[in-house]
Amino acid sequence: MILRTRTWLYAASSAVMVCAVIACGSDSTGTTAPVQTPPGTGGRSSLPPSAGSAAAGTTARPTGAAGSASVPSTPVAGSASAAGSAATAGSTSTPTGPGNEGAQVLPCNVSKALRANCQSCHGASTIGGAPMSLVTYADLHKPAVSNSAMRVYQISKARLNDKARPMPPGGEIAAADLAVLDAWFGAGAPAGTAADATCDTTPTTSNSTMEAIKATNQYGALTPLPGETCYDFPVHGGQTLPDDTAYDVGFGEHYEQFYYRAPWPAGTVATRYGAKLDNQKVLHHWLLFSTIEFDAEGTHKTSPLPTLNGVNAQLLAGWAVGGTNLAMPDDVGFELPGPGTTLNIQWHFYNNTATPQADKSVVQICTVPAVMREHSASITWTGTEDLNGNVWFGGAGMPPHQMSTFQGTCDPLRAGMGPNEPIHIIGFWPHMHQLGTRMQATVNHANGTKELIFDKPFDFNHQIHYIQSYDLMPGDTITTTCTFNNTTNKGIPFGESSDTEMCYLFTMSYPAHALENNVISLIGATNTCW
Repeated sequence: MILRTRTWLYAASSAVMVCAVIACGSDSTGTTAPVQTPPGTGGRSSLPPSAGSAAAGTTARPTGAAGSASVPSTPVAGSASAAGSAATAGSTSTPTGPGNEGAQVLPCNVSKALRANCQSCHGASTIGGAPMSLVTYADLHKPAVSNSAMRVYQISKARLNDKARPMPPGGEIAAADLAVLDAWFGAGAPAGTAADATCDTTPTTSNSTMEAIKATNQYGALTPLPGETCYDFPVHGGQTLPDDTAYDVGFGEHYEQFYYRAPWPAGTVATRYGAKLDNQKVLHHWLLFSTIEFDAEGTHKTSPLPTLNGVNAQLLAGWAVGGTNLAMPDDVGFELPGPGTTLNIQWHFYNNTATPQADKSVVQICTVPAVMREHSASITWTGTEDLNGNVWFGGAGMPPHQMSTFQGTCDPLRAGMGPNEPIHIIGFWPHMHQLGTRMQATVNHANGTKELIFDKPFDFNHQIHYIQSYDLMPGDTITTTCTFNNTTNKGIPFGESSDTEMCYLFTMSYPAHALENNVISLIGATNTCW
């Protein structure tokens, strides 16, 4: 078996490109994550079941069409990656000591490394619930939010070297940047020299992962490419469309679901997903589902029950803080539901500012006729729901105060495929909750050999998509292994709430649905395989 060499990498959903030395939404050295409410209160964090179609209705208009709610701007390129030599302490002509931090500057190479790896979340204006900025000398010397006895730079060093939950996410940081930051943090984060106040902080060296992201995916609003039609799905304050009013985010965090009707004609696939992000400091992530619910076009509601994601929902796409827009490979289109199907875009808002906030962000979907793409892909749920118990039927759950691993094996039905045709995997999207630390996927070949094809750390605040090609041959199965560190005083079972756990490796592949084996999941999904 050959692991294909063409690879695309991107971050999305609760997924994030290299975001920060400190986790967005937390500066803790432990396994903290954005606080979410338990079942019955609406703040659940699960990902969705299978699709269905619903009644037709009005819909979002194509981007750039007459009467369009908005016209997107040119996509903005992602930040470059950084390096620099090892940090060195230097003198400064400005006053030093407590109370004078604001007059001191960062060493130039430290500024470059922070800009490249941290400030997409922890910029001068933080986003997604990030608790502090990492821009100035004063920022790094403030008391840490999670532990006021420590300074931010001390917490930063711990997170930078956390092997179980490395930051930046997945440990994706250039070796030179890692050396610069680790040395500077370890030296007590000394101030730079007077020359550093005027240095060029543009990152100068390449992080290969970031360059791969930039090669195929960009930031900012999407504009239609030749043959594409792009559609806007706006956040709005009212309960009908069109509506140009802003949505009142309020304080704290919550999930708000906005309902639309699929506007594209039959026989359409998605080529790109993106967003025009408005008030980034209160945005954590969005997820796009199809559903058979009949909520009216333009309505929205907070954390509806009995399920956060809707009835018979199918995950289509998503984004999270620090992430890029998603572009499919040139020969692949992502399957879309038929015209008139109810679409549910779930936004996770996180307002940890001291003032009321509003948002007018827009999710964008670019499409082409299916005949323009050779392959149609879909998402399959792999993993397991057997975590030594679940919230519905009982069980002890994973033991407290120890590491646990759980596995599930996918033996696909390969529906509609020829006897020698491979299933083409194009990417993975790991999903666990606050206790998850690592996700792996191993191919079990028919001849008895095994091949590890996916092995990544997991962080609840940075649920990264990984796009990589692999051909799963007839007779092959996939075993997903989830590792958890239960730091609590109680057993934690499977469940939808973020204070329970999940083990899902969402796998993107074509032909659409060939990877499934139609096991009915505990939360109602049918596009599953375990």
